[in-house]
Amino acid sequence: MNKKIIFSGGGTGGHILPAVNLMKHFFDKEYKVLLVTDNRGNNFIKNNSKFKSYTIKTGTPTNKNLFKKFFSYFLIFYSIIKSIIILKKEKPDLIFGFGGYVSFPISFASRFFNLPLIIYENNVVLGRTNKYLSSFSKKILLAKNVMKNFPEKYKNKTYEVGEILNKNLINLSSFNENNDKSKFSILVLGGSQGAKIFGNVIPDVIKMIKDTGYKVEINQQCTIGQKNSLINFYKKNNIKNYVFEFDKNISELLLSSNLAITRCGASTTAELTHTLTPFIAVPLPDSIDNHQYLNAKYYENRGCCWILEQRNFNTENLFNLIMKTIKNKNKLENVRDNMKKNYNKKVYTNIENEIKEFV
Repeated sequence: MNKKIIFSGGGTGGHILPAVNLMKHFFDKEYKVLLVTDNRGNNFIKNNSKFKSYTIKTGTPTNKNLFKKFFSYFLIFYSIIKSIIILKKEKPDLIFGFGGYVSFPISFASRFFNLPLIIYENNVVLGRTNKYLSSFSKKILLAKNVMKNFPEKYKNKTYEVGEILNKNLINLSSFNENNDKSKFSILVLGGSQGAKIFGNVIPDVIKMIKDTGYKVEINQQCTIGQKNSLINFYKKNNIKNYVFEFDKNISELLLSSNLAITRCGASTTAELTHTLTPFIAVPLPDSIDNHQYLNAKYYENRGCCWILEQRNFNTENLFNLIMKTIKNKNKLENVRDNMKKNYNKKVYTNIENEIKEFV
């Protein structure tokens, strides 16, 4: 009889993407798999009929007023009850939690059935849900060394396994140098919801670069309301562009870009590093526990990126930083060399080895 694993994560791409990638891996290994997530997470598999999923509604009481905090606790309680019903029906052999408030109810409910719980942390700061679940999880798997919020008493059940990237991306070749050496390609990634400030600052910088005599092209993720104005601006200034809200086939853009400007979600920074795409990191300033800044700092310390904090993110600073990389190609080559040292391609094998005693 095939073993069954329940995966749970949602909210942002940093939680749901590793869950979906690992779920696909174990499905191919002929395990029974299913996903417990929220509406946003369900969008990642809604067109894939071979994967069963449950959608739950829950919330976080963090940084809310008294009424909203009470309502969040009610949703959590309701979701735990629903999770108990799911576990009773599905009878899984293992629960795999990926952090975020959505993973809490099913992970917590595992206690009532004495089911083994494995949690995975994608960021370099241990998320609040995973921090709470650490006490009764069997193992804590890390994408990389956690820098903050990690309880020392759980070190003995902690294992660094690597970032869970899409296998198609793992198997792709690395950076493809443009045949046209005079062209400099810049990729802008605003995270799962885009970044409004990028749309306000970056177009003028791209025009400034073009006006200095460089042949530059831009591939830019944007918010819904910015798309038409960005396209019109680049067209008016004769700048080759591709402006998008979401692109399922982002790998080709990663592989063909000389430089990226990006938010600092764990999955995004890992993908950029694996594809040897140097990046300017602009951490989301109000990310929980400052995890985006810490993600960026992890890679900056290893010579893989430059950090430009949002308070300093303006046309002058961004222009100067990009021009330094354009004028000195050795900077980009050095960053790519550093990136080659910072990805663990054996992540799926590592995870299999860590959970084999449970399934």
